[in-house]
Amino acid sequence: MGIVIKKSITTSIISYIGILLGVISVLWLQTAIITELQIGILSYIVDVTILLLPLILFGTSGIPVRFLHLFKENKNRNQFITSLFIIPAISIFLFLLLFLIFKQEIFLLLGKNTSQYSDYLIFIFPLLFCYSYQYLIEAILSTESLIVFSSFLKNIQRRLVLILLLVLYHFKIISFYQLVQWYVFSHLIETIALYFFFTNHFQFKFSNPLPILKHPNLKEFVSYGLYLIIGVSGVVMVGKLDTVMINSLTNNFELLGVYAIAFFIGSVIEIPKRIVHQLVFPIMSKLVAEENKVELEKLYKQSGINLSILGVFLFLIIWFNIDELFLIIPNGEKYVAGKWVVFFIGLSKVIDVALGTTDLIINATKHYKLNGILAPLLIIITIVTNYFLIPIYGITGAAFATTITICIYSIVKYTFVYSLLKLNLISKNHYSLVLVSCVILLIFYFKPIFFSNNFLEIIANSTIISIIFIGGILTFKTSNEINAFVKNNLKKYLKTN
Repeated sequence: MGIVIKKSITTSIISYIGILLGVISVLWLQTAIITELQIGILSYIVDVTILLLPLILFGTSGIPVRFLHLFKENKNRNQFITSLFIIPAISIFLFLLLFLIFKQEIFLLLGKNTSQYSDYLIFIFPLLFCYSYQYLIEAILSTESLIVFSSFLKNIQRRLVLILLLVLYHFKIISFYQLVQWYVFSHLIETIALYFFFTNHFQFKFSNPLPILKHPNLKEFVSYGLYLIIGVSGVVMVGKLDTVMINSLTNNFELLGVYAIAFFIGSVIEIPKRIVHQLVFPIMSKLVAEENKVELEKLYKQSGINLSILGVFLFLIIWFNIDELFLIIPNGEKYVAGKWVVFFIGLSKVIDVALGTTDLIINATKHYKLNGILAPLLIIITIVTNYFLIPIYGITGAAFATTITICIYSIVKYTFVYSLLKLNLISKNHYSLVLVSCVILLIFYFKPIFFSNNFLEIIANSTIISIIFIGGILTFKTSNEINAFVKNNLKKYLKTN
């Protein structure tokens, strides 16, 4: 895990700069400049695109990290990558064809009010193209731990573009339709930049993909890709199907806008997981191939406890500042209805993050088919819980449905890994994490409001949480990596002073 921490420092900095830009963009500019309806439309376009993405990628984004190491020579590697590049193009063409044939039926399925926003929904297709190739190229780059540039494009460049477009819209230089149009176009520029970065580092040139059809591992490539479609689709549905079902069951894009703001706040918790997963999976795949179970379990435990620490810390910071946060964002009174959405989405992210790299363990081993078996269960639970809870509790019901689904799915996955692979994620370090968290919960149960100024109250709350949490983690030595990191940097500081 030490090497992962070192490699992820730059990416972490970029990601958290991205979070800051996201906070400015989503919580301050969007809530101040555009309406809940417009936020709902923009969120809907992106979420539907991501929901369709596993079907478009057809498992190709997961194949490189597992199999690219089999292709040592540039020629063979180029043939393999070319074959992967062809699949999304075919999928997008077929999906566009189906949409044109069944356009009315699709709009009816998505919700009664969807057709009136068809001019915006057409942007889903270019976004599908951009996201498909971005995900695929990122997966290839991650095999060499080259994730900094793609992280910069997604977390900083993309958000800067949106901030610029929001400012232009505010001064009536562009319309909202043009805002969406330019935002989608910026994704195309992003994809082109990522492609040139990739070709430069991999010396990639399009090659004849037909020899791959004779590769001895072809059956395994196809089998893995097919199961990955099912497995990834299930995971994506948990995060994005709620958006579609909120609109379908309420016919209210404005409500979707409130949900989007609350969801953004809660989803900040999973940022560390995304970074670590990109770096850990290639290492895990290599350890599995080498049958190095000792190092595999060590990495599994280390990633699990470190992600748990980060996830719980972020959840505590967010939840104990949530009232003040809604008071300081523009038009916060309109979005405060999403307070419990933040809680349940945040809780679901903590559960997901806390179980660390269980997904990666399954995907890296011969048991990867388990994801394909579990996915239908995940999809059914997602649809059923949303269908019954949204009409009763609205957007809070959608968030609660997500928590239920994530909890069940995570427990089942962990049980499979523990029973089949004899790998245990839970250690005594988790108990000290729970203890420190309980102390903070107890303190904030009795804590009075210190300041009438909301900004000062947020600073005070965050300072109290940070001192107790970090102090407790270091005292109990909950994470060897964090303790070593602090100790080494403290030594360097003392030497220079």
